Amino acid sequence: MDKTAFKIYLITLVLSPLIFGAVHTYAYTIMSLGVLIGSLLLVIKNIRKDPKTNGYKVQFPNTSLNFAFIILLVFLVFQVIPLPDSLLGLLSPEARVIAQKSLPASIDLISESPIRDWFSLSPYYYPVRMSIIRWTVYMLFFLGLTQVLNSQRRIELTIFLIIITACFEALYGLAETYSASGHIWWFKKMPYSLDVSGTYINRNHLAGLMEMCLLLAAAYAGALSTRKKKKKIISDHKTSLRGRLSRYLSGEQRFNKRTLILFSGVVMSIGLVFSASRGGMISAAGAMLCMSLFFIFRKNHRRKGFIILFLFLITSVYALHIGVEYPIGRFKYFDVSLEARSRYAKKTMDMFDDYKVAGIGVGNFQYAYPKYQAAEDKDIFIRHAHNDWAQFFAEAGITGFCLFLAGIFYYIYRTLRLWRKRADPFAICLGVAPLAVITAMAIHSYSDFNLHIPANCLMLIAIMAIGYSALHLERHHGRDKTLYRYHIIHLKYKGILALLLVLGLIFWNGIWTIRHFIAEAYCNTVTNSTLNRDQNPPLEEIKEAIKKDRWNAEYWYKLTRRLRKIRDSKMGNLEVDDEDRRRYQMEIIRAMEEAVRLNPFKAGYHIRLGWEYIYLWKDPDYRHRWLPAADISMERAAYFAGEKNSYLHVQLGNFWVFRSKTINPAKPEWGTVWTKACWHYKKAQSLEKRKRLAENIVKYVWKYYPDKEFVSKVLLIENQSLLKEMK
Repeated sequence: MDKTAFKIYLITLVLSPLIFGAVHTYAYTIMSLGVLIGSLLLVIKNIRKDPKTNGYKVQFPNTSLNFAFIILLVFLVFQVIPLPDSLLGLLSPEARVIAQKSLPASIDLISESPIRDWFSLSPYYYPVRMSIIRWTVYMLFFLGLTQVLNSQRRIELTIFLIIITACFEALYGLAETYSASGHIWWFKKMPYSLDVSGTYINRNHLAGLMEMCLLLAAAYAGALSTRKKKKKIISDHKTSLRGRLSRYLSGEQRFNKRTLILFSGVVMSIGLVFSASRGGMISAAGAMLCMSLFFIFRKNHRRKGFIILFLFLITSVYALHIGVEYPIGRFKYFDVSLEARSRYAKKTMDMFDDYKVAGIGVGNFQYAYPKYQAAEDKDIFIRHAHNDWAQFFAEAGITGFCLFLAGIFYYIYRTLRLWRKRADPFAICLGVAPLAVITAMAIHSYSDFNLHIPANCLMLIAIMAIGYSALHLERHHGRDKTLYRYHIIHLKYKGILALLLVLGLIFWNGIWTIRHFIAEAYCNTVTNSTLNRDQNPPLEEIKEAIKKDRWNAEYWYKLTRRLRKIRDSKMGNLEVDDEDRRRYQMEIIRAMEEAVRLNPFKAGYHIRLGWEYIYLWKDPDYRHRWLPAADISMERAAYFAGEKNSYLHVQLGNFWVFRSKTINPAKPEWGTVWTKACWHYKKAQSLEKRKRLAENIVKYVWKYYPDKEFVSKVLLIENQSLLKEMK
């Protein structure tokens, strides 16, 4: 089982970067299942019979990252546990407000209390659940990989596979970019792109891989530079040609290994430079400086800095020979890029101000951000803040951020304390690699989102596991073995409970990973630029997706769109009576209300639901229930709309114009409704200056108020000339 788990881990580690960085559903499903299967095998292996008591016991690795993994896993679970209204309001008043807005508006009207149920700190459960799965996979991968890296041979094999993978990424990216092919496997890259991205969609993520693997190569080269072994000298004339050649090419030849690693480092450095990632270059330089300082602090290892310097000098010569005008030229636009990303980070911190204590929910950034998005970034869908520090602050709040820092600092403290005690060059050099890689990711995360790329995060965990195993490696008399500490629990009460918890965690993650994959196979919602997926599948496939994973709000919204098409096709059929039409409409409303309940952040969901309420105009409760429910939905949409999309404000303005025709102009309510329409129309025009937008507004208002005086109230002054064009 040990060897099988080791092979599964290595295959998963190498395959993840090659399949587009494991950002697509099928890719991260393979990654997750690989880690979970390997971990399950190790858990079974760790159940052993105690010869003293004839009973069974189970052991779990006791590593310096256990604390960080466990406390953050508990925190993620806490974010999705339903809490009482009073406690929710105390921890996150804004989450309580959003919980109120997630309730169906038609039910909210007839409810005595605005909140009837308990709600969680995270308004949208689905992305937090996916974060729990991802975090568990990383946790199990570290614990499992450290356990199977129990010899120097396995550690070196893992390092070689990582370096070979990184070199392939760099060479493949260079070949595709500068041969004018411009493909990533079968996927055609953007024609204007001169950036090297390997098998990644984004060049910055290739840069993240390159900087991590480059640091590992530098550390391993340092480990080989002072490795000494006493060998029996055999004269060449007594050794056969085959024997001499075998010795020369043998992995035991320090010079040959070091030369190969240094050459690989040059290849990775060139890949990093030609990725044109400014953040990647700066991060790699900062991490190299960090690694050099660690070596300087050890008297016997100060010359390691020369190896690192030599690596960069060779890289510079190669890069200058090839030509680095384009990569270096990107620094000319550094200020522009920094300004945009600083704006993203500032708006993200505005989000944090509303969810200071416990955050909005890890994974919820892309859904909550449109409310805070700056007008300069209108019509851009921003999935990440391009600053992992700010994004995690907003998603986890002060509590989660402090827990994360506590776990990482504890790991660094334990690593440094052990590193200072070791004298073996192999342990000293590879033991510093995780600290250098963490430094690189910490710097790069200020301007990018590498830690949201599954393959890169898995690589970071792998290097941390390599460093941890090297620090615990003991070599005596030609034998080597890692000396780990384990939690050993007898399988009675506590032991059985602990074993069931671990197995339950593995199976729960495995089941939901598979269910998520099957649901996405039926109805695609995860962005996938490399496969031509049908974005509007048939009704039966959408319903199958909901059966597999009903917590994804996008499935319910797509169900609504499909049902609306069916409804519209039946509206012209005279054989369909009012009762059947009402039944169709209620099915649409229920699906749309479920989408809003699951994900209340989407302003478009609220707008669509509001219009669907209007279709029940023949219902006896229309005036007292459905029309006011539509008003509530539009008010909620306005709360989340922000300045991201002018179209949303046009839709809101259209609704309030329509709504004004249902109110007597002599009543005060008419003026309130008309004011809302004017405000949204003017907001839309302030976000988008196109003449066509104003024309559409005029045409819509003209249908209800064919009077220039009324129409002029909803237009900005510069568009008044459009009124003259109306017939």
